Amino acid sequence: MAVTADRLLQHYKPLNKTEQKLLAYATTGARFSIAKTRPTAATAENTVRASFLRFLILGGDNENPINLNGIHLEGAFIQGILRLSSAAIATNVSLTHCLCKEGIRLENTVIDGWLDLSGSQFSGVAAQYLCVRSSLEMRAFHSQGTICLIGAKIAGSLIFSGAQLDGKGHNALEADRCVVDANIVFEDEFSSLGEVRLNSATMKGLKCSNCTFTATGGIALNADKARVSGSVFLSAGFHSIGTVRFTAARIDGQLSLKGSHHLDGNGSFSLMAQNMIIGRTLMLTQLEHPLQNVAFSGSHVRTLNDDSKTWGNELGLNGFTYDFLTTDSPLRAKDRIAWLDSQTPSSAGKDGLKGSQSGFLPQPWLQLKHVFEKMGHFEEAREVGIAFEQRLRKAGLVGHRTAHWPWGTRWLGLIPHVLYGALTGFGYRPMRLLAWILGIWLLFTSLYWYAAVEHNVFAPSNPLVFQNSAYASCRKEYGEGWIKRSPDTPLPSGIGNWYTCNALRGEYTGFSPGAYSLDILLSLVDLQQEKDWGPITATPSPNAWVEFWNWDWGHSIRFLVWLETLIGWGISLLLVAIVSGLTRRKE
Repeated sequence: MAVTADRLLQHYKPLNKTEQKLLAYATTGARFSIAKTRPTAATAENTVRASFLRFLILGGDNENPINLNGIHLEGAFIQGILRLSSAAIATNVSLTHCLCKEGIRLENTVIDGWLDLSGSQFSGVAAQYLCVRSSLEMRAFHSQGTICLIGAKIAGSLIFSGAQLDGKGHNALEADRCVVDANIVFEDEFSSLGEVRLNSATMKGLKCSNCTFTATGGIALNADKARVSGSVFLSAGFHSIGTVRFTAARIDGQLSLKGSHHLDGNGSFSLMAQNMIIGRTLMLTQLEHPLQNVAFSGSHVRTLNDDSKTWGNELGLNGFTYDFLTTDSPLRAKDRIAWLDSQTPSSAGKDGLKGSQSGFLPQPWLQLKHVFEKMGHFEEAREVGIAFEQRLRKAGLVGHRTAHWPWGTRWLGLIPHVLYGALTGFGYRPMRLLAWILGIWLLFTSLYWYAAVEHNVFAPSNPLVFQNSAYASCRKEYGEGWIKRSPDTPLPSGIGNWYTCNALRGEYTGFSPGAYSLDILLSLVDLQQEKDWGPITATPSPNAWVEFWNWDWGHSIRFLVWLETLIGWGISLLLVAIVSGLTRRKE
């Protein structure tokens, strides 16, 4: 093996007793254990110079070759900075339970085996573009400075189980654009003080449980644009103080927060997951604290799995899409509407602003309705649709195009929407229209019956009937004349009223208040009542003002007939729209 000038053992002599023992162990590949615990200070029995350790890690020299099993040192105090930048290390390296008050330099270093720093403490790790052919383990590792793994490539796992990382006012971990072929693991009471950055990192999976991420700035865990071929677990015992970010991340498996302890945004967003794509399930169940101030805007998941305790307030859901909903309780529309109402007041249309000033966002409502329909929950979809229309009106987004109309007329834009909701539940309750038809029919039937019986309002519209003297006793004038001639004699029944007149022959269509009302109300139906009967009205007055305020029974009934005709046309149009819609509905 060719060696450089500083790769000769003679340059490091004299060796202390600890270094002599380490050299002996290194030539055999055995583990040299000074102690099972990390030292607190340097002693004659535990000190190893960083420069001599570098000599061994790089393979020694021709006279003192290092075993291919590598260097395995435990419980040592490493004196000085361990400089391994741009080195090619052909063996495994294990520096466990060691203390180095200065850092380790691994920039652009290639390690053909694995690197194990478990239980050790360094003032920082500079390992930009480090390449490890196996795993990098930093279990129970203590860092008093930033661990920099920007652009690193690790063929195995990157493990921080039980580690305590303190960035000393800076980022605790920088692993932007790193590539980890297996999992990145933060477990077993892991803690960090300072931002943990995994921006644009690539990994198979991310496991975070029983761990605490604490921000010194605003962000505790940053995995923006991360690419995960497996799943992400922020599960039992996960606690963050500061924002957790997964903006624009791509996760092929699931993102699970099942059983997580608390995501505390510390006054800001607790979870930022905008424009994120999850190939399988977003698992948000059994959370110890509801999610507050989270943003899923523009994200897509295949399945959203949550429960009644998942959601808090200040949610950002605009553009959030999902294919299926699953929950531990029945899927009820009122629960999902309450979920949508947990958005920010502006997005939910509950901030009191109207029209163009309103920030109401319709997409979350339409998305929920679409998913309910897709899953076959048609009744829930209808309830969401009705609530959506009501919220539009509350936010002033119905008829807002009439805002430029003169004051006092703008409410006209609301009338069609109000009537549409009252009559058919905005098209989601079409059978409600039948109840309205029945009620309107009964109301007008009663009015026509009372007007016909008590006020002699209705008469045949066929002129041949009026020209026939045989029916003279049916005229209203005949009855009025009878009363004048014989004021003390009761008016006989069957005269003076076309409706009850006995003289009117049976061949002529008899007046029926119910059929008359139905004939007017249903414009497409002809029961011959409207053709053969009509209200008796006096000759119009040439004085328009007098005529306008002439509301005798004849004029009033004529106005009611016009009103019912208009109502009938409106109902007919709705019926046609509903019937044509029902023929296309999947349910």
